[in-house]
Amino acid sequence: MAIGSAFWGPSLSGELVRLEPITPVHARSMLAGVPEPDLPWEQGFPLDSLLKALRQIVAADEAGDVLGPFFAYVIIRLADGVAVGDAGFHGDPDSTGEVEIGYALVPNARGVGLASDAVRVLAAWASTQQGVKRVCALVNPGNADSERLLARTNFRRDGKRGGLNRFVFAG
Repeated sequence: MAIGSAFWGPSLSGELVRLEPITPVHARSMLAGVPEPDLPWEQGFPLDSLLKALRQIVAADEAGDVLGPFFAYVIIRLADGVAVGDAGFHGDPDSTGEVEIGYALVPNARGVGLASDAVRVLAAWASTQQGVKRVCALVNPGNADSERLLARTNFRRDGKRGGLNRFVFAG
């Protein structure tokens, strides 16, 4: 999606979800707690875990910067066009070519494959981008739901980093 001459990221689609980059317009709307007419929200959206990223998007925009395409995306359920969560990256690929993925869904949208579809689509896209050699995810020990999701989406456990379990996308 192009905003003026700035590129915030691509629109990506899976079987169950569409991922749209969170633009400054979206971020301001989410921070204000007011859904845009063309993007209704599931109860509980946006999640508190997204608020820091939303503030970063607004601050970058005010400074004339763009944080995409390796930043935040809204997860939209294809069945009804409702925003149900977010997924994205913790920044551009690092010096080794690794990019870290993250994801979250509102409680009412969990357990039906939406997060798996979003992670699969985002990881597959990232793995084809210039400069990306690995897509990883870090999970708190004991978060069995996230570990199962990553296993279903072709991530393999690859040790620990900073006390968190590390998983790497196997493609």
